Amino acid sequence: MSKYAKQIADLQATRKAKADEMKALAEKAAEQGRTMDTGEQEQFDELKAAVAQIDKNIANLRDLEALEKADEADAATAKAADDSERRNSTVAVKRADPAEAKDTTSLKDGMGFARVARVKALAHIHRADPLAVAEQVYPGDEQTAKAVKREAVPAANTMSETWAGNLINEGGAAFADFVEYQRERSVLGQISDRLRRLPFDTPVLVQGSAGSASWVKEGEAKPVTQWTYTRTKLVPLKVAAIAAATKEMLKRASVAGDTLIRDELTRAVNAAVDGTFVSDAAAVADESPAGLRNGVAPITLTGDGSVAGVRCDIAQFLKELVGDNLSVSGSFWIMSEATAINLSLATNEVGAPAFPGVTPNGGTLAGLPVFTSQLVPDETEGSVVMLVKGDEIFLGDEDGIEVSISDQASIQMDDAPTQSSVTPTATTSVSMFQTNSVAFLVERFLNWQKRRASAVVWAHVNWDQCAS
Repeated sequence: MSKYAKQIADLQATRKAKADEMKALAEKAAEQGRTMDTGEQEQFDELKAAVAQIDKNIANLRDLEALEKADEADAATAKAADDSERRNSTVAVKRADPAEAKDTTSLKDGMGFARVARVKALAHIHRADPLAVAEQVYPGDEQTAKAVKREAVPAANTMSETWAGNLINEGGAAFADFVEYQRERSVLGQISDRLRRLPFDTPVLVQGSAGSASWVKEGEAKPVTQWTYTRTKLVPLKVAAIAAATKEMLKRASVAGDTLIRDELTRAVNAAVDGTFVSDAAAVADESPAGLRNGVAPITLTGDGSVAGVRCDIAQFLKELVGDNLSVSGSFWIMSEATAINLSLATNEVGAPAFPGVTPNGGTLAGLPVFTSQLVPDETEGSVVMLVKGDEIFLGDEDGIEVSISDQASIQMDDAPTQSSVTPTATTSVSMFQTNSVAFLVERFLNWQKRRASAVVWAHVNWDQCAS
C-alpha cells in the first residue's frame, strides 16, 4: 500500500463529514420553506471552503502517490541515454513542424491555457497528434503535454475510485489556470466568494415585505400580520467572445503570441462581465442579468469634497445601508481606480494620509474591503462608488469556461453580429479555411440577482485627491 493511501482515506472521511453537515443545513432551510439565514450561510460557506481545501489536499497526495509509482517504475526499467541519442530524437508531425518555442521556462498565470489553445490549434491545422505538437513546441513542459494527451479510458465502474476522473479533467489544469488569471483581474471574480452562491435553476423564496408585531394590553385583541414572498431562480446565461487569428501568427513560436491569445480573451470576458455587473442596465430576458445599480436610485451626498466632507459622505453610505435594516457585516466598496487613487493621496491637516487603508488596487475604507475596476464609470455627475451587501446578492457561476477552436468555421466578423439560428437572416460570413485563419471561441455561464434593492447603495462622488 502506498504511504499516502492512509492520508487520503482520512481526508476523504473528513470530507464526507463536512459534506453531510452542508447537506443538513440546506435540507433544514428547505424543509422550513426558506433560504439559509446569515448564520447558516456563514457556516455553510466555511464548510464549503474546508471541503474545497480538502479536495486540493487529496489531489496533491494523489499527485505525490503517482510520482512515487512513476519513480519506482523508472528505477525498475531505467536505461542509459547519452546526449547524442537525445539530440537526434525527433517528433513526427504531419505537413509542417512548428518552430521550437523561444522560451519554455517562464510560465506566468494564464499561460497554461494559452499554450494548450495554441497546441490544439496547430494540431488541428496540420492534422497532427496534439501530444507530438506539444512536445515539439514546448519541450519539457509536462503540464501542457498532460493537458493535450489522449489516453485509453476504461468504462466507468463502481470499482474505480476515480470514476471517469481522468476523462473529465482532461486539460482541466491548464484551463483552470486561465480561469484563475481571469478571476483575479475581474471585480466579480474578486468578490464572488462574498456573494450568496445559488445553483442554477434552483427556486428560492425572496421576502418582499416583513411581518410586524405589537405589545398587547390584557384583554385586548392581538394584531394580525402578513408578509410576502416572491419565488425566483437563476437561469444560466452566457458571456462569449470569439477571436480570430491567422495561421501565420500561430506558427510563430514565441511567448508573445501566447500572451496575445491569453490577454485578449481575458480582456473581452472581463469587460463584458464587469461592465454589466457594475452598471444600471436592465436585465434582458434569457440574455443578460441586470446591473447591480439597476432599480436603485443614487443617494445625494452632502460632503464638499474636503477630507472632512469625504468622511461625511462615507457615513451617509453606511447609514443608508444600516437604515434599510441591513448590517454592514459582509459589505464592501466598489469604485474606479481613479477614485481609489484620489482617496489614497488625500492628506489630513498634519499631512498624513487621510485614508491610509486605500490603495489604487483596493485595500480598506472605513474598515470594509475596497475593490477597484476600470469598468466602474466616471460619469458627468461624478465617479460612481458602490457599497454592496455581499450576502444579499445571489450568484450562479459554473466556475469554468468552454473553449472551441476551428479553422473550418465561417463567422460574421462583427462585434455586434446579427446572425441567429432561431430567426436566421442573410449575412456575410468569412471562411476561416479560405482566409487561412483560426477562430477561438470562449464562453462562460453565470448569472446574478439582488435579493432586494437595498443591498446596494451607490452615489456619484467628487472626491478630490487635493482635498485638505
